[in-house]
Amino acid sequence: MKNIQLIINPRAGRGAGARSGPDIARYLSQHGFECEARITNDRGHATELAREAAQNGADCVAIAGGDGSVFEVVNGLMQAGGKMPLAVLPVGTGNDFSKMFDSPTWTQVCDKLVAGHTRNIDIGLCNGVYFANGIGAGFDAKVARMANGIRWLRGNAVYGVALLRTLAFHHDNPEVRITTDTDSFTHRMTMLAAANGRVYGGSFRIAPKAELDDGLIDVVFAENFSRGQILKLVPRVLRGTHLDLAGVHFLRTRQLTIEADRPLPVHADGEILQHGTEKLSISVLPGALPVVD
Repeated sequence: MKNIQLIINPRAGRGAGARSGPDIARYLSQHGFECEARITNDRGHATELAREAAQNGADCVAIAGGDGSVFEVVNGLMQAGGKMPLAVLPVGTGNDFSKMFDSPTWTQVCDKLVAGHTRNIDIGLCNGVYFANGIGAGFDAKVARMANGIRWLRGNAVYGVALLRTLAFHHDNPEVRITTDTDSFTHRMTMLAAANGRVYGGSFRIAPKAELDDGLIDVVFAENFSRGQILKLVPRVLRGTHLDLAGVHFLRTRQLTIEADRPLPVHADGEILQHGTEKLSISVLPGALPVVD
């Protein structure tokens, strides 16, 4: 992998992408890579740049950004066939997807690029859109929507404030019908996560047993929780010890359909996918994308 397309989101991590981008490009060049750096200028631009890089024969796409940037690049690469390796250089706010890899800094990821370490991971598909880390519907999607509008905080504090605001003003429990590979059932649902990775929302270990290459989606949903129950649930999710709580359900499946009695907000990898939809069709594409690991 000598020809690297580096995509930089300058807004990632409240400006960390802009500050780190030149150093990343210099580091890659010093280690023998032909590195073309491109800077995103709007939502969706990283998808376009990744798709173009794959179509133009780059050896690898490296994204310097957060989870939203990864989401966009994954969609671009999958639209182009999903054959090109992806390197995730974590400079965002939550960096949830990168927590599935033992590479907490961009220099460590670059070192793995130098060594040529890759593995194939699963990619999810929801209503025609690809995702790397996970889908959230219901309460947690409302939290993600709220968090995306908070500009005066950084890091995990963003998610804490968003959670409290959502709990106070946007709590409800729609009725949903959930259909998996083997079962179908109806519940009043507070939130549902269809996870490929273990962590989202900054520090929430929503699917502590998830693996990126097992060919399955981990589904976690909370049934008809009150505000008080949600407040008790949150610290358990932070520790990843919530799966044995009453009202929390866990299953694994290759595909999943969710049909709701009212429009549900939905996020994919922390990015708002739909502000309201009554049906979600989710599936997993086993081993669909090589990633530097």
